Amino acid sequence: MNTTVEGDGIVTEVRELVETYVKAEVVEITEPSTGVVALAVRSGNSVTPLTPTIFDQYRAAPRYRQGAATLLSIDSLIDHINRFKDTDSIVFADDNREKPSITAVLDYHRVGAGGDPRFGKHRSLFGFPLSDEWKAWNDSNATPMSMADFAAFLENRIIDVLYVIPGEDSLPEDVQRLIDTLGGGDTVATPNKLMELARGLQVNESAVVQEAVNLSSGEGVVRFQSEHTDAAGAPLKVPSLFLIGIPVFNNGPLYRIAARLRYRKAGGRLTFWYELWRTDRTFDHAFSEAVERVKIETELPVLIGKPEA
Repeated sequence: MNTTVEGDGIVTEVRELVETYVKAEVVEITEPSTGVVALAVRSGNSVTPLTPTIFDQYRAAPRYRQGAATLLSIDSLIDHINRFKDTDSIVFADDNREKPSITAVLDYHRVGAGGDPRFGKHRSLFGFPLSDEWKAWNDSNATPMSMADFAAFLENRIIDVLYVIPGEDSLPEDVQRLIDTLGGGDTVATPNKLMELARGLQVNESAVVQEAVNLSSGEGVVRFQSEHTDAAGAPLKVPSLFLIGIPVFNNGPLYRIAARLRYRKAGGRLTFWYELWRTDRTFDHAFSEAVERVKIETELPVLIGKPEA
């Protein structure tokens, strides 16, 4: 009896049995509720679904549109939406004042509770770029500064300051009411007046504040005592407010914004700052104008919020 031959035969049979049992094969699996058929690899008792994307490189065309285009202007956003939209596309607008944005979902779900669902993976994105002027004025808003720093800031941003003649120039109603409340047109500083203030602060940077009083006109008068002489310095008038004209978003229209001038005496020195008035209204108006343009030129509904993730 040849046990070696018999043993080899048993080993071969076992190996063939195992290979047959664990041999991988592609099978179809069906979802019971919808009847959708998918491919899977079965090996022994395990079944692993195949990801459809592994076949994408062999396709003549994608199965459906997907991806998000990031647009850099409202015009480009509108053009992209109009290129791919259909009757069920929708626009979402996020009015976050720090990061405003618009997202158009081009393949959004069909309208109605009975409408067919869609993937919602083809999108147009636009993040409103805040203008450099808006960021500069808001970053320093209500920030106390030394006389030298305040003077430097005014000189750097003087191009944004408007030359306004209250009573002659047409101003927004709420801004005109603010001016009237603070004492009328004499309280509004022109760019020349602000430059005069900035230079006066630079000259008296190392002087001691002798007096700081408010006048009935709404202006303040500040007197300086020089450290190098006993004579009192010339009075320096500080206006109550000034107006700036800046866009909220890059390449957007200019908005007139009131800025109130503030100062405080402490330890023989003055600290200056400004407070922008109702920039929340300005932002909301600029955002609403842009969103309304998208709504009109794309003829799509616009919802305030964010789409489903």
